[in-house]
Amino acid sequence: MTGSPASSSCRGFKLFFFLPLHRLLLLFLVLLGTLANKLNVPQVLLPFGQEPGRVPFLLEAQRGCYTWHSTHHDAVTVEPLYENGTLCSQKAVLIAESTQPIRRSSIILAREIVTDHELRCDVKVDVINSIEIVSRARELYVDDSPLELMVKALDAEGNTFSSLAGMMFEWSIAQDNESAREELSSKIRILKYSEAEYAPPLYIAEMEKEEKQGDVILVSGIRTGAAVVKVRIHEPFYKKVAAALIRLLVLENIFLIPSHDIYLLVGTYIKYQVAKMVQGRMTEVKFPLEHYILELQDHRVALNGSHSEKVALLDDKTAMVTASQLGQTNLVFVHKNVHVRSVSGLPNCTIYVVEPGFLGFTVQPGNRWSLEVGQVYIITVDVFDKSSTKVYISDNLRITHDFPKEYFEEQLTTVNGSYHIVKALKDGVVVISASLTSIIYQNKDIQPIKFLIKHQQEVKIYFPIMLTPKFLAFPHHPMGMLYHYKVQVEGGSGNFTWTSSNETVVIVTTKGVVTAGQVRGNSTVLARDVQNPFRYGEIKIHVLKLNKMELLPFHADVEIGRIIEIPIAMYHINKETKEAMAFTDCSHLSLDLNMDKQGVFTLLKEGIQRPGPMHCSSTHIAAKSLGHTLVTVSVSECDKYVESSATFAAYEPLKALNPVEVALVTWQSVKEMVFEGGPRPWILEPSRFFLELSAEKTEKIGIAQVWLPSKRKQNQYIYRIQCLDLGEQVLTFRIGNHPGVLNPSPAVEVLQVRFICAHPASMSVTPVYKVPAGAQPCPLPQHNKQLIPVSRLRDTVLELAVFDQHRRKFDNFSSLMLEWKSSNETLAHFEDYKSVEMVAKDDGSGQTRLHGIVKIYKSFQTDHMWNGVTQAKTGKKFKYLFPKFTLCWTEFVDMTVHVPCETLEYIEANYGKTWKIPDEVQIEVVQLRAVRILAAATRLITATKMPVYVVGVTSTQTPFSFSNANPGLTFHWSVSKRDVLDLVPRHSEVFLQLPVEHNFAMVVHTKAAGRTSIKVTVHCMNSSSGQFEGNLLELSDEVQILVFEKLQLFYPECQPEQILMPINSQLKLHTNREGAAFVSSRVLKCFPNSSVIEEDGEGLLKAGSIAGTAVLEVTSIEPFGVNQTTITGVQVAPVTYLRVSSQPKLYTAQGRTLSAFPLGMSLTFTVEFYNSIGEKFHTHSTQLYLALNRDDLLLIGPGHKNYTYMAQAVNRGLTLVGLWDRRHPGMADYIPVAVEHAIEPDAKLTFVGDVICFSTHLVSQHGEPGIWMISADNILQTDIVTGVGVARSPGTAMIFHDIPGVVKTYREVVVNASSRLMLSYDLKTYLTNTLNSTVFELFITTGRNGVNLKGFCTPNQALAITKVLLPATLMLCHVQFSNTLLDIPASKVFHVHSDFSMEKGVYVCIIKVRPQSEELLQALSVADTSVYGWATLVSERSKNGMQRILIPFIPAFYINQSELVLSHKQDIGEIRVLGVDRVLGKLEVISSSPVLVVTGHSRSPLTPGLAIYSVRVVNFTSFQQMASPVFINISCVLTSQSEAVVVRAMKDKLGADHCEDSAILKRFTGSHQILLLTLFAVLASTAFIFLAYDAFLNKIQTVPAVYVSTLGTPQPGSFNSTSSPPHFMSLQPPLAQSRLQHWLWSIRH
Repeated sequence: MTGSPASSSCRGFKLFFFLPLHRLLLLFLVLLGTLANKLNVPQVLLPFGQEPGRVPFLLEAQRGCYTWHSTHHDAVTVEPLYENGTLCSQKAVLIAESTQPIRRSSIILAREIVTDHELRCDVKVDVINSIEIVSRARELYVDDSPLELMVKALDAEGNTFSSLAGMMFEWSIAQDNESAREELSSKIRILKYSEAEYAPPLYIAEMEKEEKQGDVILVSGIRTGAAVVKVRIHEPFYKKVAAALIRLLVLENIFLIPSHDIYLLVGTYIKYQVAKMVQGRMTEVKFPLEHYILELQDHRVALNGSHSEKVALLDDKTAMVTASQLGQTNLVFVHKNVHVRSVSGLPNCTIYVVEPGFLGFTVQPGNRWSLEVGQVYIITVDVFDKSSTKVYISDNLRITHDFPKEYFEEQLTTVNGSYHIVKALKDGVVVISASLTSIIYQNKDIQPIKFLIKHQQEVKIYFPIMLTPKFLAFPHHPMGMLYHYKVQVEGGSGNFTWTSSNETVVIVTTKGVVTAGQVRGNSTVLARDVQNPFRYGEIKIHVLKLNKMELLPFHADVEIGRIIEIPIAMYHINKETKEAMAFTDCSHLSLDLNMDKQGVFTLLKEGIQRPGPMHCSSTHIAAKSLGHTLVTVSVSECDKYVESSATFAAYEPLKALNPVEVALVTWQSVKEMVFEGGPRPWILEPSRFFLELSAEKTEKIGIAQVWLPSKRKQNQYIYRIQCLDLGEQVLTFRIGNHPGVLNPSPAVEVLQVRFICAHPASMSVTPVYKVPAGAQPCPLPQHNKQLIPVSRLRDTVLELAVFDQHRRKFDNFSSLMLEWKSSNETLAHFEDYKSVEMVAKDDGSGQTRLHGIVKIYKSFQTDHMWNGVTQAKTGKKFKYLFPKFTLCWTEFVDMTVHVPCETLEYIEANYGKTWKIPDEVQIEVVQLRAVRILAAATRLITATKMPVYVVGVTSTQTPFSFSNANPGLTFHWSVSKRDVLDLVPRHSEVFLQLPVEHNFAMVVHTKAAGRTSIKVTVHCMNSSSGQFEGNLLELSDEVQILVFEKLQLFYPECQPEQILMPINSQLKLHTNREGAAFVSSRVLKCFPNSSVIEEDGEGLLKAGSIAGTAVLEVTSIEPFGVNQTTITGVQVAPVTYLRVSSQPKLYTAQGRTLSAFPLGMSLTFTVEFYNSIGEKFHTHSTQLYLALNRDDLLLIGPGHKNYTYMAQAVNRGLTLVGLWDRRHPGMADYIPVAVEHAIEPDAKLTFVGDVICFSTHLVSQHGEPGIWMISADNILQTDIVTGVGVARSPGTAMIFHDIPGVVKTYREVVVNASSRLMLSYDLKTYLTNTLNSTVFELFITTGRNGVNLKGFCTPNQALAITKVLLPATLMLCHVQFSNTLLDIPASKVFHVHSDFSMEKGVYVCIIKVRPQSEELLQALSVADTSVYGWATLVSERSKNGMQRILIPFIPAFYINQSELVLSHKQDIGEIRVLGVDRVLGKLEVISSSPVLVVTGHSRSPLTPGLAIYSVRVVNFTSFQQMASPVFINISCVLTSQSEAVVVRAMKDKLGADHCEDSAILKRFTGSHQILLLTLFAVLASTAFIFLAYDAFLNKIQTVPAVYVSTLGTPQPGSFNSTSSPPHFMSLQPPLAQSRLQHWLWSIRH
């Protein structure tokens, strides 16, 4: 069987390891020798020579140390070379020593001195037979780089000699037989290396110093032509060896621009340039050329082309090539010298004439179509042929382009349209386009492109990439945590690649998070846009040494109980420039904080050190007591200590002591206002302190500050406020310090109180009883009409309180004149009826109010007493008479009360003869003498949990006795050392925060080893309730807890666990190998206490009644032949305590907390058992008993698993759940389960039409909201996404909020029928029928709440209301004119529809004006009416409870004149306007030109509502000559109307009129037909006037018909009339009659 390579190599290694040492050394040397068995050359051929100065040949081995030996010293000698003064030689030189011109040979042997390994080199010495010149090129350029020539020597057999170094040669320039006879040195010259900028071999440099020439030489070109270079061996022995020749051509370094192949379109051209390189610089060559000719050769015409014509034409003078037809041709240089024409080095290029295929765009810089706003770019339009080759764009091409000006500013554009310099202006995605349109020939002909070629390109423009902040700086922190900072990016495409220039200092992630701090240095982080890497943003990052720190207190004074964040800035100081660089983040540096005064502030350990905009770290201190302190913060880092100090102050909260909120006084009375607390004068700059009391209306009150010589408190401020005028206003009290250098943002506290000055509206008189200390006063009637009981045995003091109309009590009414009266002075009387004593009395809140005190004196005594009672249902009054009795003090439960001394008679009179029979319910009332903390164990291991709770001193005083007392108790827990353990409230594992009155039970979470104490203080919320013995206000207890480390083996990462079982329990073991292998278990007998458990061999463990520890061995026999064994300990111990935990976890929105479980939620309670040190048991055998203090709030029963309980929260309130062991009742746990509504708002009092925005703080684990559901959608229409509903019909519905898998809660919604709709509107608004007037809004509410919107609505809920639910569909709106005589339906005038206002939370009837006919406008203009508005619910068609509201209506005025014509004779005209008196009183009639004058209007005595305005021309000539028309503008602010009447002048033509009149008369008299027609018309008109006049007298019409009036010369016109003649045609004076005639006989313009 062959082993694997790995195994064989392993065996080889073992064999190698066990070899003897000398063999191992030998093997190592052999291996070393095999690695170094190479020389640089295997054979060497050296030339024979007789002259001295030969350069030796260097022989070199790769590695090792060698001795060198030559077999024939007379032929070749070898000399070793030693480097760096050592005796190790890797190099040797060979020297030819042969003295005879024959072939000699020798062998050079190199022996490695350690391994004896030999290397061999064959060396021959022979005579040179011939020489050659070797060159890299046969052409060189004028004034260009020189050319190196080298001699190659050959022996007789043609072998090349290895080296000619050191031999002298003679170089010369020979005559060229092919060229003309010229000076030999006119073309080229031979250079020394020292004359050129090249480094020669060392031996050449030595030979040139001695004016000798070697086997290598340089030549350079002088001018164009051919030249021959010759070389021969200088040594006389080789004079018979023929010289070597080489022919070189010297050319000009000339080239075309452009030098590449060119593609042209037919009709386009290109201008070539010729340049040459002279001494490394390019210079342009002017035409005509001196040595060259440009020619177009090899014209190859394309298919279907004309072979008689050339492909392109060349202009020799300008080197311009113009394309004629499709094909290709070559542009070549031809040398004028015939001998040089064969040279291939002259430039040439090919010109292709092609058809255009398509266009393309390029953009620079970047060549990416992702640009940046504000940058300048070069956009090039390229033309390509059909094979995608770029075409040369000549100046006579025409390309049109479209770059949207909104996005690009074109700064430069070439004539042909191919090159553009643009600037990007705005961001966005835009498409640019270009089209190849035409070619302009040299004869100016424009040839359009046969097929229009167009191209579009999408361009994305982004804002510049900006990284914030501008730089980052971190302190050098070599041993600390790394700093992480997320760099913010603005602009760009949003996809970036991040790089750091120095990754040893700064590392940056793909998300832009930089990490630095452990290595000092600088780095630049770049964020390159993926779409265009040319665009990037950069940020400098520095990791520097900490030199300086500074505290930057923004708020240096704070209220007690609040927290101050102290910003800390740290800097690096540059030693050279002394500039300070602030660190961005230094929050990982540990801070030490000291205070010169203890107790004023405390360090907040929970405060997070975090950087900010102006600081790199911070610390938090909490204000605890009044005063100031100097805070010093220091840092010790890397042997560097820096510190900084600042002063901080704490002040008491600002409170309004008197009044607390509102002060109410009568006129001319004074209220003394007292404020307490607030900021104190800043200790370092006390002059900046200020305080002020300001008023809204200073003229109505008088303010004076009271300066007492010895104030009750140092920080109390008193003002006297006197009422000067009635009214209400807000007084603002401000106190604080002005900003300064040491406190740039000092605290300024502001407090507002209301000051009301009003008339008294009512008074109350109550008797004042003297009550012994600790006793309760007698209950007094609350209604002032009832009788007040007073004692007949003594005089009574009466107390007077005064109230305003809102039943608010006056603080001071001393300015009132009071007079006391007694209706029956035989019973009671006053000594002075006008005197009253004003006494200040505290109402319990700290606010004092003055009360009037007067004493009433008894007049006589009776021998009986009575008691009065009023029956609530019927109102009957009863009077009980008693024999005279006296009052005695007695104790009742925990109260001291007055009772009749003759008790039996009084009780029987009130309660009957059966008052002695007791009820069956017995209640034991106890007082708490003391409390104690029940902790089941006081020695616990770390990382465990244990419940603790409060009990009384007896066994019966469990949490059931006092946890829900009324008034309640509050429980306050504290721990002396929070680093040892934490005390957390119950249900904290499900994120519930219980109030202090429910915290009678807590859970201990142990954290670290140590000893600490737990203390609880129980406060009584009502001191007079007597719940504690001795009338104490609080009880407390304290226990000590010792926390120790659990025994651990090896490392904490690998801990062996043991099984923990209670006494008399069973446990079935399960393994992961059951079914796959044979598993068995047994108890090892070697352990002394192995009898504590029994094992049946199949994994069932049984614990007996003995506590102890045993060892269990579990074995797994695998089917593949491997056995596994594990050993674990089993401990049997008694159960010490149990703990109840709750599930599932509840999650709330950020910043929100829950103090109770949501109503309807399903809960799971799990019980866990622990031993005496807090170790949790793996199995249980305990029988538990469950008890509740009440069973109407929580439905609870056993769960699906052992020791679990399922509970359903069915009602609101607090349930106390108790669990204990039946056999050991002392082992118990108690938890409070509070249930409350989790859905807001309270919707029990809901009416039809209400819109409810439901909300809840509950969210899912990922912060997502749940789903809303409704039980009856017909009652409450609900949007299930947003949770907003509309009440549509009466009934009861349940709103549910379901978070799947977590919680489902609900709330009941009771929708009541709407009794009546309440209507209102803004009293400043009214209705008018002017078109486009302001929309009128009528507000409607249903129910009794005043608004129909409940809850706080989110934007999504508001959108659902307006788009989905549409509550306005519930409401129908109606309008009607109030004047029943007006036969016009309001629906013709107004358009009415309903809406719902989210701002006001009410329904709105929106009333808009419709377009109206002229007749309707005329009829309404004088209508005396208002408008009724009302609304009904769609679900309630009946008009029961319908309320109508009267809305004022102001009709629009009416005028049907649009033109007024005046003449020279008739220069006065009239304008008639119809309207009601209110409108006519606000009417403005103004002329647009001073040429016309409008006089005041006159009213028609017979036509109410008709106003007549006279219009007179001041200068008729000027009026006639006016170019622009003149208007009479008529407007009214009430109706928002504006009308205009055009006034024009009639031209005077006297002569023409006479001629025309005579001509008409001749025609008229000449025709009897015309005469008859005229007569008939006159008779008909007269009859019509008579009939109309008669009808007018018989019937009066309320709405007149108004017609257009045209004064001046009467003209024929149309006649308009309504159904009845207007009433203003009755008998009038002659002027009035003429006016009415003008009104009647008019035409409408």
